[in-house]
Amino acid sequence: MLTRKSLRFLAAAVLAALTAVPAAAGAADYSASGLTASGTAQQLGAPASYGGSSVTMAMPGENPVQEGINPITGEAFSGEYKPTLVVIDTHARALPHWGVASADLMYEFPIQADGSTRSLALFMSEYPEAAGPVRSARVVMCNLREMWGGTLCFYGMQEGRDGNNVLNWVKANSAEGTLSYPFYLNGMTKYADWFPRSNEYGHVAPYNVRMNLTEVYNNYSLTPTPHPFLFTDTGLERGEDVNGIVISYKQTQYAYVTAYQYNDLTGLYDRYRNGEPYVDALTGEQCAYANVIILRTDISWASGNPSRPVIRLNGEGVCEIFQNGRYIRGTWARDCTETDHLQNRMVFFDENGQELPMKVGKTFIQIVDNEQPVVVLADGAIAGAVEPQEQRLTIGSGVATSTADSTPRPTRTPKATSTPEATATPEPTATPTAEPEQTPPAEGGDQTGDGSETGDGSQTGDGEATSGEAQT
Repeated sequence: MLTRKSLRFLAAAVLAALTAVPAAAGAADYSASGLTASGTAQQLGAPASYGGSSVTMAMPGENPVQEGINPITGEAFSGEYKPTLVVIDTHARALPHWGVASADLMYEFPIQADGSTRSLALFMSEYPEAAGPVRSARVVMCNLREMWGGTLCFYGMQEGRDGNNVLNWVKANSAEGTLSYPFYLNGMTKYADWFPRSNEYGHVAPYNVRMNLTEVYNNYSLTPTPHPFLFTDTGLERGEDVNGIVISYKQTQYAYVTAYQYNDLTGLYDRYRNGEPYVDALTGEQCAYANVIILRTDISWASGNPSRPVIRLNGEGVCEIFQNGRYIRGTWARDCTETDHLQNRMVFFDENGQELPMKVGKTFIQIVDNEQPVVVLADGAIAGAVEPQEQRLTIGSGVATSTADSTPRPTRTPKATSTPEATATPEPTATPTAEPEQTPPAEGGDQTGDGSETGDGSQTGDGEATSGEAQT
């Protein structure tokens, strides 16, 4: 009898398994993911409740810092604790990325209601010579900086006429109360020399800001408090067997397809982007992760504007956890409000309500709205799974799908006792207009006609911004 491992080595023969679920009206095509793993494509079923802005879990205290151990990866480490977060452009024209294989932890999340995303890379154990392409900041990135306490590096930022802009948010909510270095590092200020442009690998403006991380490391002056994870060398030995994961953030094009394939030989998840291996331009290596966590939460849009995300990172919600080729559904929690105690860490709990030990190694956290379709490839049927559905045209609407309404919640997943009603979010118009943003001009003038933004921040076609900076 063929084993699970031997089936994976027959990758070329089972490529068709990516779409093994019979085609149905509205069913999505996963051939663009690039995966060759065996198994049937199944969409993870939605729980009855996703949690809310209050915490009902029993929150543990901080884990102890262990000398000689990286508090983020659990690997051997002998340097100083200098976390630096860098905003990374995820547009297809920004690939390949510089330096990402060195990041200890990475996030990806929507920045437009059409599903366009951006990433945030946290460097601590290793500082590569460069990182990027670097793009503009959003409020959610500032929220994460307050939690990790390091330097947030970006190039331009979200502006606007209400409090949901980077400058006003930082002044009102940051522990430091200032949008200035060393807490916040804007490449459009006097530190512009640390953010040179590069046309390596065909990168063109505005997708070509190649940040000098060596300068950041050499001038580091912060002493942030570490938030160590718990760690295990073995990872999950229970849960459902899952060979691959596919997240299509954007329905209108395949430029925002994130996928992971479990590698039996390494015990890691090889990452793919838009059907190709996700490689580091500095090393040529494919990035791989010991832990992949899908964090589900409420996503809305400030003032109804579809390019100004409001992503809830307080309270608690559902998370889907992948380690060792296994899957369990758990809970994330962070004991803070939207504006207070933002230094508090985020804790991930397993299906039994216990703090999850991270498998030693790097982690990627995919932040999605509560109704985001997440498809897994598995040789066996996943409990509660449904036939894959297409990504919605507009995310973060707060409107539950029939799948979410009809799929029961696993019995052992901790459930929030108080879940606030979703706030009604105005639907974007057919041609939405973005709020003003501090955005860099492209070299030689604004880019207009290649999917980058025009000066007014307007959006066209599939929601790609078309002014001074793409999808700002």
